[in-house]
Formats: sequence, structure tokens, C-alpha cells
Amino acid sequence: MRAVRAQIARLAESSVPVVIYGESGAGKELAARDIHALSARANAPFVPVNCGAIPENLMESEFFGVRRGAFTGAVEDRSGFFQAAHGGTLFLDEVAELPIAMQVKLLRVIQEGKVRKLGGAREDVIDVRILCATHRNLAQEVRQNHFRQDLYYRLNVIELHLPALRDRREDIPLLCEALLLKQESLTKCSTISVAALTILMAHDYPGNVRELQNILERASAFAPEGVIDVDDLIFGPGTWLGLSSAALDSVSAAAPSPTTNKVESLPDKVKAFERELIVQALRKNRFRQTRTASILGISLRQLRYRMQRLNIHDLD
Repeated sequence: MRAVRAQIARLAESSVPVVIYGESGAGKELAARDIHALSARANAPFVPVNCGAIPENLMESEFFGVRRGAFTGAVEDRSGFFQAAHGGTLFLDEVAELPIAMQVKLLRVIQEGKVRKLGGAREDVIDVRILCATHRNLAQEVRQNHFRQDLYYRLNVIELHLPALRDRREDIPLLCEALLLKQESLTKCSTISVAALTILMAHDYPGNVRELQNILERASAFAPEGVIDVDDLIFGPGTWLGLSSAALDSVSAAAPSPTTNKVESLPDKVKAFERELIVQALRKNRFRQTRTASILGISLRQLRYRMQRLNIHDLD
């Protein structure tokens, strides 16, 4: 993430288009806002647009604006996203969701640097930097004829890739601290137990940082005395982790000690803790995987995946 931050700082120095790639919830819009905030356009508007949330029949008027009387219901002149972002940055989130017909119109505006309101006769000159984001592979979308090749080359001048949260687990403690401070005015929770943090670091987060924030907000609502513990964690709608404090205590002695003189990274400690937790549960249940998965509060598939990842065999 330090490398990503450094790349964001460099991208802020130019005005070329950037496509930000990353999974849902990885922070693509935050990266775009950082690029804008660090750029010479920081005092001008930052206009975010969710391309997948606009009905196709309204796209042209939303992007380019509309003149009064252009169609039924157009009772006044209205500017579009491009006019609103003039001098600043237009952020096109989920740009791969744009229909082909709109891609053609967007390409022309980018090439000409001018936009005409729907129903208007005059073209307005615009000065807008375009940042895009997508969780899809745009090059593959081009090969499948879902995205125009000429627009791809106009937008995909520089790529910025955001790593998934599961690929940077060492960031989770800092993220938890920042997210709890952010919502401190709404809740009294400001502390996470070591056991709960260990479990949080072992989760795979398909929803990335957004999912972590959701988990913490739910846990805050249940946490007694402002301390989030294992029993307060819910990993999905109505799905409790299912680990009791006793289950954690049974393996706590085998977990790496924080006072040991051996220098060991936090991810390695978490991995060792998770492995021992699963091994102890398997032994207690005579390696019956279905029952073990139920006690641990995960699916059988998740248990087998973790056993494979942690190199756990039936004879451990």
C-alpha cells in the first residue's frame, strides 16, 4: 500500500486518464479522491458517477446536460456531469457498465473536449480530467466486444491496481483502529480483543475494506463495555462466527506468545494461531470435518480450504 500511495502521488502530478482496478470494496473511489486532492485541480469539483446506476435512456442527459423543452419534463436548462466537473475531475465508477451507444458519445467528448447539451445547438468547451474504476478486466471486455477498443485506449493510459484486503492482512489492525475512530461519535467501541483481532485477520474478506467496516459496525452494536470480542463478530447476514471464548482459550497456550524474544511477523503469528485452532478442533472431534466446521462456525468448504492453505492433514 505504500507503493500504491507513492503511485497516487505521482499520478496527481499529471492530467492523463487513469483506470483504477480492484475488487468491490477495495477503495477505488478513495484512491480517485486522493489523486484529485493531491493534484492542481484540488480546489475544483470532484464529480463521482456510478455508471451502472443510471438508466440507459437518461444517460445522455445526465452526462451532457439538457436544454429546456428538449423532451417532455425538461422544464429548465440543466448541466450534466461534464459541465459540473469543469476544471476538476470526473470519476467514472464501474465504467465497464456503460452501454456501447454511450461509449461512442463519451469517446467523442473526450476527443473534442467539447460537449453539447441534449436539445442544444451550442457546444461548450470543457476541461475535465477523467478517472475510471472497474472490477472487470477492460482488455478482456474489449476482446469480447463489450467495450470499445478506441475508448479503451483513450481511458486506459495508466493503470492503478489496488490489492485485495486478503493480500495485505497486516493492514487489518491499523484499518480496524482507523474505522473505529471514524465511527467513535456513533458508538462507544474503541477496543478489539486480541482473540477477535486474530479472527478478523484470518478472514478472507470478499467484500474487502467495505466488508471489514460492516463487520465492525455490527460488532459495535453487540459489544459490551465498548470492547469487541469474538462473540460479537458476524461474518455475513445472520452468520455468527460461532467460536466461544472457551474454544479460543483452549488453544491460546499454543499460540505464539507476544512476550517471546523471537521476532515473528504478525501475519505469521495469526497463521500459526489459526492453524492451531483448527487442529485442536479437529482432534477434539476426531477429525470429523463436518462437525468441526459446524463448531467453528464455517462451512465445510471453508474448512477444507483453510486446511489446504495451512497444510493441515488428518494425522496432524
